[in-house]
Amino acid sequence: MRIAMVMSVYGKDAIGGAERTAGILANNLMLRGHEVSIVSLGAIGSKESSYQSDSGVRVWQIPLSQIYDPYGLDGQKNPVPASSIKKALWHVLDVYNLRMASRVRTVFEKIQPDIVMTHTLQGFSVAIWAEAKRVGANIVHMTHDHALICPSTAMTKGAKVCESVCTQCSVYSKARHFLALSPDVVVGPSQIILDRHRRFGWFNDVTNTRVIANALPENWPDLSNEFDIHRPMVFGFLGRLDESKGVDTLLSAINLLPAGHFKIKLGGYGDGKQLRDRWLDPTVPLEAVEFLGVVNAAEFYLNIDVLITPSRAHETFCNVVMEAGCLGRPAIVSNRGALPERVEHGNSGWIFPAGDIQELAKLMNNCIRNPSEVISKGKKALTLRKNYSSQVQCDLFEALFKELMD
Repeated sequence: MRIAMVMSVYGKDAIGGAERTAGILANNLMLRGHEVSIVSLGAIGSKESSYQSDSGVRVWQIPLSQIYDPYGLDGQKNPVPASSIKKALWHVLDVYNLRMASRVRTVFEKIQPDIVMTHTLQGFSVAIWAEAKRVGANIVHMTHDHALICPSTAMTKGAKVCESVCTQCSVYSKARHFLALSPDVVVGPSQIILDRHRRFGWFNDVTNTRVIANALPENWPDLSNEFDIHRPMVFGFLGRLDESKGVDTLLSAINLLPAGHFKIKLGGYGDGKQLRDRWLDPTVPLEAVEFLGVVNAAEFYLNIDVLITPSRAHETFCNVVMEAGCLGRPAIVSNRGALPERVEHGNSGWIFPAGDIQELAKLMNNCIRNPSEVISKGKKALTLRKNYSSQVQCDLFEALFKELMD
């Protein structure tokens, strides 16, 4: 089969989970003998180009036609932030970008794909679905986030989580939905993200939907080590250090824990000192709470006992819970989005109401007092590793593509 995968950024520019997931799948499909092309954005003002990646996948870069480049595709490390007016205009153009559709059409005509799989459409817009149909391709769209509904992709505004679609986003979403063709199949990494799209008016006419989980990174460690029950429990948080991710809930819960019986490591972008000053009680020992900054994920998980993901946002999958569990680290998660799915609704972790400081502190204290429960849930989480292998993911997508071709 000839398969074209569309994503906004690829290679050194790709830092998100959607791009990593797509890259892993592309490599595995190519190794199975399929002709795989990746279609991604190039810098504004550049020329269409293509090259073969180290893994053998053909990569096409199509110059972005927009009023500014939010991705740093020109290699500029610290671009000047765009004004609110420019951002609004960017999103207006991204509703249905006919110039990008024309540029993509040229590439699709060269590739002649049997399947066009779209991962992230920002910069391309839904206009390219019509171009996929024009060359006779089947369209598979994977909903990695809320981008079709909300330009920020996460349905958050700073620390605020949007429970409904705001007026501005509704205008973009309804216009986009009115102009877009429907994909043949819609895939979500979780059931909740498919349900949320239907709730907000998307894909109700698509009868073929699937849940296919994200896969573990390539060369993910195969080991796990149980912690020493005679030392303090080590909790961990990995992600963006802001309130939409529930960091304030976590730090407030720490104030309620018995000093000397735990440590917590926080990895990710954010101002640790500001967070400490704002949320932590001065009586919490400095050595008990460690802000690590950006970390290697696998090394981080191997140095904690329990992951905590207290997000207020409606997470669409949450790779960190999957990755930690596949190293035998169970997780305490909030009841938002796909997080309960990642811990099997409590079988391989614990769930608490988002924002509930007392309940989170209670669960953390339970882990401190009952390390044997942490060990048993960690072992259960470890058994799920097979569900998240890149080969299982590739099997499912390959079977779906063949079904479409029959």
